[in-house]
This record gives sequence, structure tokens and C-alpha cells, in this order.
Amino acid sequence: MNRLNGKLSGGRIRPRSFFEPPRAEDLPTVSLQMKGRKFDPGMVIGTARRCVFGLPSVIVCSPLRDGKPFPTTFWLTCPHLVKLCGALESEGAVTELERRRMERPDLWTEYNLFHARLRLLLVQPAAARFLRKYRRGVWDTLRRGGAGGIDYLSRTRGGAKCLHLQAASWLALGFHPAGEFLHKALVPLHCAAPAASGCVRRC
Repeated sequence: MNRLNGKLSGGRIRPRSFFEPPRAEDLPTVSLQMKGRKFDPGMVIGTARRCVFGLPSVIVCSPLRDGKPFPTTFWLTCPHLVKLCGALESEGAVTELERRRMERPDLWTEYNLFHARLRLLLVQPAAARFLRKYRRGVWDTLRRGGAGGIDYLSRTRGGAKCLHLQAASWLALGFHPAGEFLHKALVPLHCAAPAASGCVRRC
């Protein structure tokens, strides 16, 4: 069993082990965090990571939206980290991720395959049976979609895509092929005050 499959239990992932259902205050908080970005709160099925203040940093999204594949399982919501990732991307962070991916493409393919398996297990059993029988194209898109919907079987579309989604995946799952780089790059990991970052309303 390889290192990522070692995260499985008896050949199956236990989805609830990596996130918790949204608390009553989570959706209003996430709506504040996502201000200015297109966001559908109905897609949120849980919180995968919280900051030191107990606020959502990474949410878990439903794999389907209106019956169509939704590519982002882990969505980075923390305004501080979103801003930090944007700054790092402008400094070449995605290029660095791509360099690391090319050094160990096997690990990145394995990581994206893990994401695909995880996403499939988030589909309700009845919906999964329907998709496999009547919407095979939708099911195959879900099956081939890694982190952020990256097609891990494609040589031309299997890149790192963006720092935000890779950071969200690392924070949610606790491991990543470029985990060492992300650990060093995402500093500081938390803001100084939620009100200043836009996670809570100012009094």
C-alpha cells in the first residue's frame, strides 16, 4: 500500500474524518469572508479547517451543483490566506509548484487520484447509482477530477493550477506532495485579528 493509499481505511475513505458539519455561525462567517467573490452557500457541506480563532479557513463543497460536477472540494475562505496566496502567486509560487510537480509527477498524480476517490465518496449512494447508470459523462468527470477538478490523467491539463486550491487541500487533509514548500510559504498562517481580515463584522 503506497503512502497516500495508507490514508484509506479498509480500502475506503471515511469522509467525515476530514471535516465537520457546518456550525450555525459558519455560513454567515463564510459569507462575510467570501464578500466580492461568487459564492453559493448551498454548496457548503462542512468545515475542514479552522483558524486559531475557531473560524472557518477551508470549507468542503458538494461535488455536484445542479446535477453538474463542481470541481472544488476544498475552498480556501480565510481572507488572510487568500490574500497571502495571491501575493505569492504574483511572485511565482505556481511556477515553483509546477517545478516540484515535474520532479515527482507520480506523487502528484497519486494525490489527485486520492482527491477523485474522496469526491466520489461524497456523492450520496442513490445519486452515485443514478449517475453511473444514466449520466456516465458526469460520473467520469467526477472520477477524473483531482484537486480543484484537475484532470490527473491528462498530460496537458494536469498542472498545479493555482496556489489557493493547493493550499486549501493541504490545510484540509494535512498532507500534500509540496507540503514542505506550502508550510514554509504560508507564513503567517493566521491573521492577527478576524475583524481586520473581514471574518467578523466590525462593531
